[in-house]
Amino acid sequence: MPIEQTEGKRDGRRPFLRRIATAPLAWLALVLLLLCVLLSIRLILPIGAMYWDTYIYFDAAQRIYNGQIPNTDFLTPVGPLDYYLFALGLKFFPNAQPLLLAQWVILLVAAPLMAAIIDDVARKERRIAFALLIPFLIFAICPANVQTFHSYPGLDGFGIYNRHATLLLYVLVSALMFVKDGRRLAILCGLTMLALFLIKVTGFLAGGLIGLLALLSGRISWRSVVLAGAIFLAALICLEFNGHMITAYIDEIALLIRMNEQALLPRFLTVLSTDLDIIMASGILVLALAWMGREKLLAGFSASAGIASTLLDSNFVWLAVALVAGIFFETQNTGSQDFTFLWPILLAIFIQSAHEPVSRRIAIVVLIGFVAIPYTTKIAHKTLRAVAVSPTYVAAPVTDMKTLGQVSTRWDIMERSLLMEKHYLEHGDTYSDLSSQGQLPSWQLYSELDYQMYWIISADEAVKAIRQFEATNGIHLATLMNLDFANPFPWLLDRDATRHIQIGADPYRTVPPLDDATRQSIAETDAVLVPHCPLTTGRRALRRIYADALKDRQEVKLNDCWDLLLRPGVLPSSS
Repeated sequence: MPIEQTEGKRDGRRPFLRRIATAPLAWLALVLLLLCVLLSIRLILPIGAMYWDTYIYFDAAQRIYNGQIPNTDFLTPVGPLDYYLFALGLKFFPNAQPLLLAQWVILLVAAPLMAAIIDDVARKERRIAFALLIPFLIFAICPANVQTFHSYPGLDGFGIYNRHATLLLYVLVSALMFVKDGRRLAILCGLTMLALFLIKVTGFLAGGLIGLLALLSGRISWRSVVLAGAIFLAALICLEFNGHMITAYIDEIALLIRMNEQALLPRFLTVLSTDLDIIMASGILVLALAWMGREKLLAGFSASAGIASTLLDSNFVWLAVALVAGIFFETQNTGSQDFTFLWPILLAIFIQSAHEPVSRRIAIVVLIGFVAIPYTTKIAHKTLRAVAVSPTYVAAPVTDMKTLGQVSTRWDIMERSLLMEKHYLEHGDTYSDLSSQGQLPSWQLYSELDYQMYWIISADEAVKAIRQFEATNGIHLATLMNLDFANPFPWLLDRDATRHIQIGADPYRTVPPLDDATRQSIAETDAVLVPHCPLTTGRRALRRIYADALKDRQEVKLNDCWDLLLRPGVLPSSS
């Protein structure tokens, strides 16, 4: 081919490649494709504090596969959407690393919504679209929280649904700040609020507070609110036909509020102390913006422009209301990606600061940095640090945990984890005495990496022991319950799980008193696992709560650290 024709073809390709390289939606699609590839291969990641929260998703998925309906057939700490998304993701990516799958399934909902926002914004200004997209991807991809519960690297397996709700709040705020099309904005708000409601009601309430400001300030019209409300209600009505799931969810919300109402004030103090850097910087920025804009506000009032146009639609009011919404939301979290949804407002403030004098603009940029940099760097640093050290870590020495075994830790922590079972056996009386006085073996037991790794190793031994027990006695335990926080055993053994009980069983926050439906369901359960290495306050409390339903069961030793409470008639009479 002549040189001239070859060069012409190359020149023709360049504009196309340039358009792709500068298209935010193309980058979003590329990242989503990469995530699908990562979910398709067996990855091993460093275990983190309270990692066993991840196992709740497998408990829920197995129940869904067996026909159970969240909030109707079993109690959940949050809404049903996350569990359905995870169950769907597990079907498509059966070999996925558990935490990555649990973290990224929210993109099935959040990515299309964000794509619609990015598409709208990119038509006017691509740089703004990228400024919204890049933080969105960082927060969506990184399975890490702002707060740190252990000094060694590890990925946070807890607070996943909190991160999901925060990401959806990011989508909502992005739409309200940058989408001007009334119908598109209404649809985006309706679908985002629906997802927030079905994931975590406190995220829905935080979004509602921000949405109320949008209505009062004129950013969204009453017509758009009616359209968004119609979408929201229509979806809930349809979901209600799925075993009265929505009314059951609302009843469960009311129950959890009653159980936790005494803890609200201390949690406000916890948020204020743990996120003091972000809250203080945001507060100073609010005051600075109000002071800088005082003349414009006074001029607006004197011209009778109205409160909505002069005050409620001011950037400092938006930041203040979003900050209050974030504080309220974080009171119900054990740490997550705190206040990350403030970024779209901070971006709008930065854009508008271009009209300010240089000195004021510098002050605004510095304060924006003090707000946004801490949470972004903490989330990104924790993730990158864990990935960087993972090649030097030791994988969990388990064989029967399916994908739950795709975790690793430092060699010295692994060495300690392997020693703990013998230690717990030899000193069981010590831990029994501690738990009887309301004390754990250590102050932050569930945040310690060695305990999280030991739990997987111990559970692996329990699975092996159950299979051996069934083979020896010629029986099949069709339903399994576990007197512990997590119960992945039905999924690990492909069994059914006890209905009408709480998944993620925190006896002090989420497990209600025994009722008739729960009592009957436990009575029909073939086997209840009882772990006692060590006997913790939570394990002791769960056995006390369910004691009446566990009467008349045959207790057998499964192995040195696990017992089984068998339903009468499960074992042949000759055994």
